[in-house]
Amino acid sequence: MEESLWKLTIEQWGTERFTGLLAVRTLGPDFHLILLDATGIKLLETAITDGSNVRVVSALKAVRDRGLPKHLSISTSRIFDTMSGDVNCSRHSFIRICKKWPALDVQRKEARFGPFLLWSVDYFYSKDVTEGFVCAVLQEPWKHSKLTLELFQGG
Repeated sequence: MEESLWKLTIEQWGTERFTGLLAVRTLGPDFHLILLDATGIKLLETAITDGSNVRVVSALKAVRDRGLPKHLSISTSRIFDTMSGDVNCSRHSFIRICKKWPALDVQRKEARFGPFLLWSVDYFYSKDVTEGFVCAVLQEPWKHSKLTLELFQGG
């Protein structure tokens, strides 16, 4: 089981729509998410099992009405669902997911439907952190949306 705390930013059409903290607990393929606003108020808690089954444990009405539980669950699954180190591409029906290394400290995972880019995640690594990425940026070009997670290092 791994636990981590992330600064979350959601943008649409280049405008920041939300910022807060996201606590993530991973246990194998399952995720448990708690979303806090900037003041520390819990806005949302979800559990994701088998990669796609989303159960909303609790959510403020405004958060639920805006579709944030599903959006956040899908986005974090795309970010934290890692491909094994020796696999560069995999196929899910008509969608092909591949990983690339555009720079020494950046890994990219892309999902394509034929030639069309559906979404991509850029993972940024730091030599100061021995395990895992320190920042991930999920972009969905056709939705003009971007979700950024930055590892929270309090202090």
